[in-house]
Amino acid sequence: MTHSKRIIIAVAALVLGSTVAAQNTDRLDFVVRHTALKPALRHASFAVCVHNITKDSTVYSRNDDIAMIPAALNKLFTTAAAYSRMGPKFYFENYLYYSGEIDRQGTLQGDIIIAGTGDPFFCSDRFPHTDSTFFRLAEAIRKKGIKRITGHIYADTSIFEGETIHPSWRWDDIGNWLGSGACGINYNENSVDVHFRAGRRVGDPAVITSTHPEIPITNNVVTGPRDTVFQVTFFGSPGHNSRSCRGVIPLGTADTHFRASLPQPALHMASEFTHYLRSHGIAVSGEPAVHFTMPKQYRKLCIDTAFNLFTTTALTTQTNNNLAAESLFKLLGYLRDGHGSFSSGQHFMYEYFQELDLNTSGVIMVDGSGLSRDNRVTAYFVCQFLDAVARQPFFFDFAGALGISQRIPEYDIIPAVPDDCSLRIKSGVAQGVRNYAGYFSNRDDSEYSFTILCNNYNCDDATIDRLIKDIIEEIIRL
Repeated sequence: MTHSKRIIIAVAALVLGSTVAAQNTDRLDFVVRHTALKPALRHASFAVCVHNITKDSTVYSRNDDIAMIPAALNKLFTTAAAYSRMGPKFYFENYLYYSGEIDRQGTLQGDIIIAGTGDPFFCSDRFPHTDSTFFRLAEAIRKKGIKRITGHIYADTSIFEGETIHPSWRWDDIGNWLGSGACGINYNENSVDVHFRAGRRVGDPAVITSTHPEIPITNNVVTGPRDTVFQVTFFGSPGHNSRSCRGVIPLGTADTHFRASLPQPALHMASEFTHYLRSHGIAVSGEPAVHFTMPKQYRKLCIDTAFNLFTTTALTTQTNNNLAAESLFKLLGYLRDGHGSFSSGQHFMYEYFQELDLNTSGVIMVDGSGLSRDNRVTAYFVCQFLDAVARQPFFFDFAGALGISQRIPEYDIIPAVPDDCSLRIKSGVAQGVRNYAGYFSNRDDSEYSFTILCNNYNCDDATIDRLIKDIIEEIIRL
């Protein structure tokens, strides 16, 4: 083959590839514009943006400069910042200290202090091996020769601010586990597992059969018809050791459970550990308590290592664990200012965006999880952020923690993905909010980022999911 023929073939292939890409973009534009005309989106804010990371170019955009509520897309920013600041090998650690002196009889004339670093899964019943957390801490006390404690079991939460929830979080969120917020010491993911049984007749009160941990709950849940959708909402503030609930349980339900937020998680942890020690042969004279400053004189007993950053971020993004996101957010603030708070976390994030050389016009980030409806992003910003992260050394871990193409926890929205395409995706879902963002690659091995933002739609969730699914199908064909 002559040199001129090779050139002609190469040019023809390039033209053909460009033609196919243009046709695919036209198809995507048609579907997006057709979707935007639907009655469901007549009054909605709706944006789509697709970037070719490999070529550093915008492939498609519509309304990509409109600021909208990101919901759980905030977790993308929080987890990436955690990788950048802490590194993939970071582990949460919990520290066991004692103050005072130990006499020859094994009596500690002082206190035991458990100091946390915001570990979101401390003593979580999600993982079987965490059942041994108290055992490991108690063994460290025994090895020191301590048989009796004259003081207290203290939970030290000084690493984070006292406020666990953001002022802009919704009242009907904060009583439920999803709005529990992060403390310096979290306990069982700051949740209360509440089991219900339906009454005998429609309209009868539903019965709470058990709670763990035990807290006072005012129960206003009733029994509904058999075809009723399960719905229970808890109410209550973090500082009050009680919750109320209302909702409906279908007739014939023998056992179902919902999770309320645990008030005062650090105090509950100290109380449970005090009970554990007393029931396992170590006497404790004082009652459990929480303090916010470490004593001047203390000694280390042990360090209890928790999960690494990859496990934490995978649970954060794939299960939309708000507690884990807020723990990372406040810990980033602590690493910046020496005190973990919403404010210090927010300052860290804006500085991180600047390090990535991103334009934050239209961007507001007040929490790590996306629970606040004060948060704002643009579709263009999300894609730019994803592009920047794709060039970071931790990208493999970051992308690996995202939801895979075969499964999204909240909704069956992902279409069948071609064999020559890979897809990693994160959802951001709230009342009136449906957002999706992530990465995909296509047959020519180009890497893409994409963002779909939809706020204030006027239809049921199933309808908006179908509409967005059609758009995702066209995006991955680019």
